[in-house]
Amino acid sequence: MLLQGDKTMTKAKLIFLGSALTLVCLASVGTASAQDQTLTADPAAVPAPGTYDITVTASGFTATNINFAICNTGDINEIGTNIVELTAGVPQYCGGSFGTPINPASWENGTYTTTQSVEVTDAGVTFMMFELSATGEMAAVSVNVDETTTDNLLTTDDLLADTGNQTGLLAIIGGSIALAGLMIFSFSRRLRDIQ
Repeated sequence: MLLQGDKTMTKAKLIFLGSALTLVCLASVGTASAQDQTLTADPAAVPAPGTYDITVTASGFTATNINFAICNTGDINEIGTNIVELTAGVPQYCGGSFGTPINPASWENGTYTTTQSVEVTDAGVTFMMFELSATGEMAAVSVNVDETTTDNLLTTDDLLADTGNQTGLLAIIGGSIALAGLMIFSFSRRLRDIQ
């Protein structure tokens, strides 16, 4: 009878170990999800109106037919925040057209970088990348005049990634694994005490 209990405990240990290993694997793989499109500008603000070389970096795009537009306002809401609004806003604020198509060969893993020499007025300037379709991908970034800007760069805190968003999940998984190990250790000790 003791031997049968020992086999049962071995099965229980294997089940707990299998469950723990599965949880660890699932936590480390991550989920497959669509990446949001982003557009960044460097510098993000300028100290006074004038002509500046601004580097624009796009990431997260999956479509290959993306247009690039430079608009003469720093207020993205004036241009539009979805593709329907863009059909009216882009021609009005961005040179009378729907921008310039970007050569698909210029994209590298959904990332594209370009440096543009632009005139930044008191109204600012907006860079947009968008796909001409009803559910198309799009992103925009504005560069405005900010007299308090001394080095034309974001602060280090602004450049840091928003990390730690999965910390709670990892703590739950780690705690579950620790409790499973403690249960296995406790049960096997009780079994030895019975012998």
